[in-house]
Parts: sequence; structure tokens; C-alpha cells
Amino acid sequence: MITSELFGTAPCGTSVHRYTLNGPEICVRIMDYGATVLGIDVPDIPGNVRDVVLGFDKLEDYFDNPACFGATIGPVANRTAGATITIDGTDWHMPANEGVNNLHSDLEHGLHKRVWDVELDETHNAVRMTTSLKDGELGLPGNRTFTAVFTVTRTGVFRIEYGCESDRATYVSMTNHTYFNLAGHNAGMDCEHFFVANAAHYLPINEQNIPTGEIAPVKDTPMDFTTPKTVGQDISNYDFVQLKNGNGYDHNWVLNTKGDISQVAAKLTSPESGITLEVYTNEPGVQVYTGNFLDGTVTGKKGIVYNQRASVCLETQHYPDSPNKPQWPSVILEPGQTYNSECIFKFSIAK
Repeated sequence: MITSELFGTAPCGTSVHRYTLNGPEICVRIMDYGATVLGIDVPDIPGNVRDVVLGFDKLEDYFDNPACFGATIGPVANRTAGATITIDGTDWHMPANEGVNNLHSDLEHGLHKRVWDVELDETHNAVRMTTSLKDGELGLPGNRTFTAVFTVTRTGVFRIEYGCESDRATYVSMTNHTYFNLAGHNAGMDCEHFFVANAAHYLPINEQNIPTGEIAPVKDTPMDFTTPKTVGQDISNYDFVQLKNGNGYDHNWVLNTKGDISQVAAKLTSPESGITLEVYTNEPGVQVYTGNFLDGTVTGKKGIVYNQRASVCLETQHYPDSPNKPQWPSVILEPGQTYNSECIFKFSIAK
């Protein structure tokens, strides 16, 4: 059920391969450069197959990919204030790549810029990828080994499992950065998608998109997706300062699921295609990013120009900037522990 083919050559000279995981109703394509999701084919109501993931046709386009289409983000996803954290009394400095702050570890040398080692698991229809960082690399301690396992199950569910082990206490909070448009990657703006978040609270951000430390209720605000509404219903309500700060939705929702992966964390539906995506995770939060900084300068698959808000990212993860918020769940991985982050994407047709 797994096929592989040469996809090109990385800047370091290493061959890059594309892997296709076929399952009931869905087909998932990934590559070992950046442990990246390249495409997901899903049938719509009439049975026509749509690729519901933004991305590129050629490997070379992923070399300069500031949007991080489909990428595995690590060792730390999202933003870290001042690009600095303290572990066991020592300050560690990550690259300041978004003003004075850090975004997604290192946009030039992060895990999404590396060719991962690969093992195929035909029995479970899975691809297991591994890579490593040395002590101090990317500004964080520990000789670290990372794993990413991509599986398409016999029931047609796509699962991503991230893992890490380190010989020193370190900061780990990974995610996958796939951009979804359930009407198809070429469908344009997706603001008519209906969205539900199983979350009564969210994390407000400041003007630099750093969480303030507050956990705020969504009730009676544009952040309330406890019942279905379209992504676009309130997205341009910049009188609500949070949407102005994020240029739309770029916030972490505090999930009611509390790590129970059997409960639906979020749900996205395209009224055009009828395709529905349910997200499950063992993480405490999900970052909802509505492609606010896509600006029409990126040409993707089949020559399609990706304009602002042409997608929704549902990035399951720990709360951003957690090391600087001691009141939040810890993201420090100790020696002898194993970091584990799971995300399940379940596709269906809306009834």
C-alpha cells in the first residue's frame, strides 16, 4: 500500500523521496525533506477526488517555503518571547527571526529543512522518519533524536505521531503545518468553511503575536466556535483587538478534551465539497491559523496562486511560549522521558 519515488535532490546533495500512503477513501503523499505532507486526496460528495492540501509540485519550491506548507515544525513550534527560555537556571537563546522573538525554531535550519532517515512499515501502512540535533544546535540543549510516524489506517484515518528523546533537559513542542482547503487546494478563499472548536477558552496574544499569559473565555467573542459558524463570519472584525493583532485568526484554543485523543478537538467542513475533517489529539491546544500572511506572491500546485486566507491550519500543540509562562503545562523534556505528540485527521462527507 506504500509506494516511493525519487522526488529530487536536497541542497545538501541528498536524494529526496516522495511516499504515497493509500487507504480507504484517502491517499496521502509525504516526503522525507522536512517530513512534509505534500498532498491528501479525498473524494467529495459526487465522488470526485480533491487534493485538500496547499503545496508545490516541485521539490525545489519547498527550499524557500516561509509559509512552511505541510512541514514538520520543530523542535519548537509557534512563537517564543524574546527568543529566550530558561532551563535549570541557564538561559538558552533561539534565533530571533520574527523581530526579537522566535518563530518555529529556525526557518532556515529547522527540522523542516532536513532530509530525514526513513523506514517503511508495510504491515501498518506507515512511514517512520528520524533525524537528530546536537547539543546546543538551534539554540537549545541536548543531543536530541526526533521521530515522525505517518500512518494511513485500514479505516482511512491519517495519523501523525511525533516523538523526541534527549540526554539533557530541553524544550520540545512540535506540530505539523499543513494548510487545508477542503474545497480543494485550488478553490481560493476558504472563509465559507464551517468550523467548530471543542474549546471554551483561548490564549489572547499581544501585537507581536505572543500569548499574554491569560486564558480567556471565548463566549460572546468572535473566538467562539463552540457551535458551527463560518471561518469568515467574524474574521475581519478588527474592532476586536485580538483579530487585529493576529491579522485574522492566529491563536491557540485551549481544548476541552484535556489530552483525550478519543474526543473530537476540532471540526472543519466545506459546504462546497461536503468534505469534513475531524481532528483528534493528545495535546492541550490547537493553533488555528487562517493563512493571513499569504499575499498572492506564492504560486502553488498546478500554477495556482495562493491568496490570503486560502486555507486553515489546525496545528495541534502545547501552548505557545510555555517556558515563559510557568502557570501553563510544562514543555520541558527531561532525560529518560519520551516526548509524544499525536494528531489524527479523519475525513468524511457531511451528512
